[in-house]
Amino acid sequence: MATARYAEFVAADGFRHLPVSHLHALRAGSWPVEHRDPFDRMLAAQSELERMPLVTRDPAFALFGVETLW
Repeated sequence: MATARYAEFVAADGFRHLPVSHLHALRAGSWPVEHRDPFDRMLAAQSELERMPLVTRDPAFALFGVETLW
């Protein structure tokens, strides 16, 4: 089953898991933009704090000013 080997697939592709930290949560809650989706806010916070581009086509992320790809 593929789900049982998920960690192996992630490592084989050169990716790593990014845990949610308290700093991410604090930043997600502090965005001054009108965007109510908490998951989107967390993704934007992680992108900013970890200095990683966010892979998305969702134009809503432009509100956060984070770098996006796609």
